[in-house]
Amino acid sequence: MTITKLVKLNKKGQLVIPQEIREKMGIKTEDAVVIFTRGDETILLTPQKYAEYTCGLMKGTWGSSKKEVDAYINEERGSWK
Repeated sequence: MTITKLVKLNKKGQLVIPQEIREKMGIKTEDAVVIFTRGDETILLTPQKYAEYTCGLMKGTWGSSKKEVDAYINEERGSWK
C-alpha cells in the first residue's frame, strides 16, 4: 500500500512526518532516520532499512576473492610507511 501525504517545511526547514507514515515505518519520537538523495529523489529510511539497502554495494570493489582482498589490504598498509 502506498501512502502519499503533502507536507510543508517550516521556517527552520523542518517538516513533520505524518503519523500514518511514522507508524508504517515503525518510527517513534527521538528515533533516528536516514535521509539521502539518489538522482532527483529524496529517500527516508530507518537505519536498519538503510543498512539492508546498502549491504553488499561495495562487493568486489577490492577484489573478487579473499586472496585479492588481502593483497589489496596489504598493499594499502604498506603505503602507510
